Amino acid sequence: MADRLRVALWFAGAVAAFGAVGLVLSTLGAPGTLTWAAAAGAAVAGGWAGNRLMERYSQRR
Repeated sequence: MADRLRVALWFAGAVAAFGAVGLVLSTLGAPGTLTWAAAAGAAVAGGWAGNRLMERYSQRR
Protein backbone atom coordinates (compact mmCIF):
# COMPACT_ATOMS: atom_id res chain seq x y z
CA MET A 1 0.00 0.00 0.00
CA ALA A 2 2.80 2.41 0.86
CA ASP A 3 4.47 1.80 -2.50
CA ARG A 4 1.29 2.66 -4.36
CA LEU A 5 0.88 5.84 -2.33
CA ARG A 6 4.51 6.78 -3.00
CA VAL A 7 4.04 6.37 -6.76
CA ALA A 8 0.73 8.26 -6.67
CA LEU A 9 2.28 11.18 -4.77
CA TRP A 10 5.29 11.26 -7.10
CA PHE A 11 3.04 11.25 -10.16
CA ALA A 12 0.61 13.81 -8.76
CA GLY A 13 3.44 16.16 -7.79
CA ALA A 14 5.06 15.88 -11.22
CA VAL A 15 1.82 16.43 -13.14
CA ALA A 16 0.69 19.33 -10.95
CA ALA A 17 4.03 21.13 -11.22
CA PHE A 18 4.27 20.53 -14.97
CA GLY A 19 0.75 21.82 -15.52
CA ALA A 20 1.09 24.86 -13.28
CA VAL A 21 4.39 26.05 -14.73
CA GLY A 22 3.29 25.34 -18.29
CA LEU A 23 0.04 27.23 -17.79
CA VAL A 24 1.69 30.27 -16.22
CA LEU A 25 4.43 30.55 -18.83
CA SER A 26 2.02 30.00 -21.72
CA THR A 27 -0.29 32.66 -20.33
CA LEU A 28 2.62 35.10 -20.07
CA GLY A 29 3.53 34.41 -23.70
CA ALA A 30 6.90 32.79 -23.10
CA PRO A 31 8.52 31.00 -26.06
CA GLY A 32 7.61 27.33 -26.42
CA THR A 33 11.14 26.07 -25.87
CA LEU A 34 11.36 27.93 -22.57
CA THR A 35 7.91 26.78 -21.50
CA TRP A 36 8.62 23.10 -22.17
CA ALA A 37 12.04 23.18 -20.53
CA ALA A 38 10.77 24.95 -17.42
CA ALA A 39 7.73 22.68 -17.19
CA ALA A 40 9.92 19.57 -17.47
CA GLY A 41 12.19 20.89 -14.72
CA ALA A 42 9.18 21.65 -12.58
CA ALA A 43 7.89 18.11 -13.14
CA VAL A 44 11.15 16.70 -11.80
CA ALA A 45 10.99 19.00 -8.79
CA GLY A 46 7.31 18.16 -8.22
CA GLY A 47 8.02 14.44 -8.36
CA TRP A 48 10.87 14.87 -5.90
CA ALA A 49 8.62 16.85 -3.57
CA GLY A 50 5.91 14.17 -3.70
CA ASN A 51 8.48 11.50 -2.89
CA ARG A 52 9.87 13.60 -0.04
CA LEU A 53 6.36 14.01 1.37
CA MET A 54 5.94 10.23 1.37
CA GLU A 55 9.30 9.75 3.09
CA ARG A 56 8.22 12.17 5.81
CA TYR A 57 4.94 10.29 6.20
CA SER A 58 6.78 6.94 6.43
CA GLN A 59 9.06 8.24 9.18
CA ARG A 60 6.08 9.25 11.32
CA ARG A 61 4.56 5.79 11.17
